Amino acid sequence: MTDYDKRGDINSRWSIKETPYSVLEWHMFLQVLGPVAGQRILDVACGDGRLSRGLMDLGAQSVLGTDISEEMIAAANDRNRADGAMHFDTLEYQVVDARNPAFTLPEPVDLVTAMYLFHYASSVDDLNAMCRFVSRNLKPGGRFVCYTISPDYDFKWQDPRMEEMFGFHYAPVDPPEYQLVIGDFEASIWHWSRQVHEAGLRAAAFDEIAWHALALPVERQDLAASLQWYLDNPSLIVLSARKSAG
Repeated sequence: MTDYDKRGDINSRWSIKETPYSVLEWHMFLQVLGPVAGQRILDVACGDGRLSRGLMDLGAQSVLGTDISEEMIAAANDRNRADGAMHFDTLEYQVVDARNPAFTLPEPVDLVTAMYLFHYASSVDDLNAMCRFVSRNLKPGGRFVCYTISPDYDFKWQDPRMEEMFGFHYAPVDPPEYQLVIGDFEASIWHWSRQVHEAGLRAAAFDEIAWHALALPVERQDLAASLQWYLDNPSLIVLSARKSAG
């Protein structure tokens, strides 16, 4: 995950581009997320704060963004400043490893979000530690919504249009390890099964686990024909779960 301390600026520039991929990404994630007005939110693996700021725009009461990368947290803080003043007073950022067993908020939050988290777990133990991290800082009955590599994605059938249209592709290393490649930026990722994800979440007191396939919004069906190749073998998916009220 510290790959982002090396060339995180490339990922940041790519992430803010509006592309057909970003339409898919944001539509399904926000649809699963639902209303966030008045909620206290922990945004794990927040990167440069793109989602954190979006959550504040949607009316969140407060957001704490955490990321293992010092460079990404510095960028997030910079983007939340305007003329020397904080743009959002209740938006904060901290450098925190999502596997840290000691990190505990003074008060658990209503919602935990994560765009691109679980596929940075280099082992099942790391993924389980991430699940415990999320659960420990989420109140009973609270929701967790995550955007991650689809367990069903077939890397062998990666379409060359991914690079042409989306600006990224994947390179094999030693499965389950792969490389996410954006220009000359590379980050190691790992491909875990549904069973591994769900076992980790259940062990961390989550239920109502659901997988949500990417889809285009009704108003952007003009993209359907040109994106069918990706929708037939999507590399990303939205994962949601609820912490047991008990």
